[in-house]
Amino acid sequence: MSNWSEIAEAYCPDRDGAAVLVTVGRIKGSTPRDTGANMLITTTRCIGTIGGGRLEYTAIEKARDLLSNETKSSEIHELPLGPELAQCCGGYVELLLYKLQENDALILINQLNENKEKSTILLYWSETECRHQIVSESDSLIYLNKPLQAAIERQLNSPGTEIVENRQSHNTDFTLVQSLHDAEFNVTVFGAGHVGRALITALTPLPCQIKWIDSRASEFPAEIPKNILKVVTESEASAIADCPAGSYFLVMTHSHQLDLEICEKLLSTKEDAAFIGLIGSKTKKSKFEKRLAVRGFDRIAISRITCPIGIEELGGKRPVEIALSIATDLLRRHQQTRARISPRNRNEANSSS
Repeated sequence: MSNWSEIAEAYCPDRDGAAVLVTVGRIKGSTPRDTGANMLITTTRCIGTIGGGRLEYTAIEKARDLLSNETKSSEIHELPLGPELAQCCGGYVELLLYKLQENDALILINQLNENKEKSTILLYWSETECRHQIVSESDSLIYLNKPLQAAIERQLNSPGTEIVENRQSHNTDFTLVQSLHDAEFNVTVFGAGHVGRALITALTPLPCQIKWIDSRASEFPAEIPKNILKVVTESEASAIADCPAGSYFLVMTHSHQLDLEICEKLLSTKEDAAFIGLIGSKTKKSKFEKRLAVRGFDRIAISRITCPIGIEELGGKRPVEIALSIATDLLRRHQQTRARISPRNRNEANSSS
């Protein structure tokens, strides 16, 4: 998950001055964070994390050393996570340090804040320097080489980070390609009752964009997190039409009849849904199956609805327990889907390019 929105929101060039972007590059074995984890480090503040512990302390120290060095603007550090760093992960991490002077940082942050399209940031690394470029979905990619163009398209479609080696260079040049949009998947939640509110609390920190739908405006909290679109409508099912392909749908309204109408609409119009979950018991599931069959849906179509939802082994009937169970199951499903259809891992992608 990219944390560029966090960086853009928290960093103030006028107040913070120059900063060093620390990015996790190549990794091997067990590591605290994956390739692409970012921190922005100033003389007084740290935004983001690369996993904590001695690795992060080392990154902060090296970043502040780089800030005070007037002759260097970038560094690459190869760090084994063993006795030297007092971390027992046993893996290997490459840290990429890129110094942004105050004016460069201001330009970059303005680009991030002004850009409303899906975009990627390219960090071009060589032995002596690093430079960056933001490429939006609408930008022409004709001038880019094919491996880079393919990597950009992958990161626009499935947010993440990958490294593309420069095979035309005799040096160790490479480009880190990273999505600037945070959301890896889309979730639509029908219902703002007790479980719905608890579920939103559980889902909000995850890398997803959430559409939250209910006819009762009074059920929504006063403050809505920025990755949530609140929809108040008397026709909840009508809000399905503009949900992105591959969305996860969770149906948990205050009315069984309304739940049925929403399920019918989803089966009729959202063949591309990644998941349709219906809150309720096995008895409710049986009743819905019969009612949907009467409305013309066959067994295969009806089987697309999962009811009950959540991880059965977790149990619990409190709203927070149900919400955590559902959120855990949703995250597991997303990760399994991502593992099947996401870009090949960095090494495989590089070898085939």
